[in-house]
Amino acid sequence: MTHPDVLRPMEARLRKVRKAPSPATIRVCINEYQEDGSDSCGPRGGKEMRALLEKGIEERNIDIQFRALECLGLCQRGPSVMLDPGNSFFLNAQPEDVPEILDHVEKFVAEVKALRGE
Repeated sequence: MTHPDVLRPMEARLRKVRKAPSPATIRVCINEYQEDGSDSCGPRGGKEMRALLEKGIEERNIDIQFRALECLGLCQRGPSVMLDPGNSFFLNAQPEDVPEILDHVEKFVAEVKALRGE
């Protein structure tokens, strides 16, 4: 049996989903610089992932907000792509992963819209 306290975070997420201006957001890290000199998403292919995802979203006409960010906090495992709501991540994303990521994004957007009653 699930304790009601376990469901409260889920209820809060659902309220956020229903109030969001767009059903979902995809974020890709394009950070070029780390203060300690370690690798970051940009040089590992983040900018290429940005271009490919942006193009794929447009070609497939996916109803999702797209954001390129300077950091998602997972530089050592980048390029990083994040879906919201829910904070789902694709780590070490590569150009050949884009079709699979976009397939997942389409399903994700449909699920979010269903939760919103659209």
